[in-house]
Amino acid sequence: MNKNEKGAKNPALAVLARQGFRFKKELGQHFLFNTFVLEQIADSAGITSGDAVVEAGAGAGSLTAVLAERGAKVYAVELDRSLIPYLESRFQGEPLVSVIRGDVMKLDHDALAGPSYKICANLPYHISTAFVTMAFRRMKGLTSGAVLLQKETADRVTALPGEERYGPLALAAAWFGEVRQVVTLGPEYFTPPPPVDSTVIAFRRQPHGFDADEKVLWQVIRGLFTQRRKTLANGLKSLAPYAPRDGRTWAEILEETGVDHRRRPETLALGEFAAIVTAAGYIRSRFPDGCSSG
Repeated sequence: MNKNEKGAKNPALAVLARQGFRFKKELGQHFLFNTFVLEQIADSAGITSGDAVVEAGAGAGSLTAVLAERGAKVYAVELDRSLIPYLESRFQGEPLVSVIRGDVMKLDHDALAGPSYKICANLPYHISTAFVTMAFRRMKGLTSGAVLLQKETADRVTALPGEERYGPLALAAAWFGEVRQVVTLGPEYFTPPPPVDSTVIAFRRQPHGFDADEKVLWQVIRGLFTQRRKTLANGLKSLAPYAPRDGRTWAEILEETGVDHRRRPETLALGEFAAIVTAAGYIRSRFPDGCSSG
């Protein structure tokens, strides 16, 4: 048996072919059937009996089945309407699986899965950056998970300050907690094979303890990274809406926090960005509407 467990000969694909299913390039469909890798995704996410799990893109239901076998309540979300009848038939009578036709980028995951849930997915490449950023910053009930990404995106998620791929995506991961790469897979693991390698990343929420207002922090980070070749001294000058609230200059704020004004944004850790924003007076829940956390 090969890495993709006979790929096109997989029973699920045979059923889908009889139903007239065709892979849709615009949806980034590359199905994974390798049981060992699917189990690795579930292991990396820490899936156990009784967990609530949102599966972002159920596809042919291979990962769905692995999650349900572990006793997790699975919310299998799928955008492709042509896959819904197959998924409903496959999991008919399975109380642990709810098949939901919808766009994972538009769903309220907290409302769907409750106050505490995990995420597992083989994500379409074209939404992976936006979805992971949303997961790390917006999904308040998310505790942990594991997803397959294009390797280049996974490298951006796990990049460290000063590395070439370091930027807002890595900072969002640091905001969430612990994030690590688990395994990298070649195109031959998927049906149809994608043109790039893929990597499983696993993540677990850990409290960060920063006092900086979240909305202002991310506005400052985005603003600085749009001009990443500028020094902090020059980049901060352009962020007039978020000037220090007590009338001090950014140079004084940087001196207080011990951050060299000659450094560039890609060299700063999240804690340093948070310290700058906090020193500038943008502290969560402590100032009027319009600059509150969001």
